Amino acid sequence: MEQKSFNEEIKERVPRIVVNSITALIFWFVSVTAPLFVKGIVLPGIGVDPYNDAGWLVWAAATLLGLVFLVRALSDGLVLVDIAVEVTVRRLGVKEDRPLRRVARDLVYILLTILLAAAAVPFIKPFPQFGDLLTTTISFVALGIFLILIYDMGRTLYTVLEEKTKAFAAWLAGIAEKAGERKTS
Repeated sequence: MEQKSFNEEIKERVPRIVVNSITALIFWFVSVTAPLFVKGIVLPGIGVDPYNDAGWLVWAAATLLGLVFLVRALSDGLVLVDIAVEVTVRRLGVKEDRPLRRVARDLVYILLTILLAAAAVPFIKPFPQFGDLLTTTISFVALGIFLILIYDMGRTLYTVLEEKTKAFAAWLAGIAEKAGERKTS
């Protein structure tokens, strides 16, 4: 499978995110309004409340369909977030090293971000008109960097764990295959 560029991913996924989000909103609107029009209509053959109410059935179907489209939009959005985090992390200077070294470096960057933000606030807060605004800005920037680096750490650890699990599964399959060959011999 060939890697797509960031621009290609944006061109492919943003329209899908928009369409799926709009469709999810439409189904949400239907799930809120449509049951009002069929409320109180009892479905024959179903004797369990609230499942025998047509309003409940319309609500459940519209909500379920809305959730399907919302999950599709979030799935495409997560791919774009993943790519954006990768680009941001590279710009921050985190290089593709050995995975555990990268996690350790991310952790150090997180600690430095927290320390720098905490150290800068007492100096900036006393400014008369901009102190509170700058303090809030510093806090949000630090939070953004923190979230990006935490996400990168999680993604890196997930990749390492996935690779190790696949290697372990291949090793177990090899043992099972050898055991199967011994029984047939």
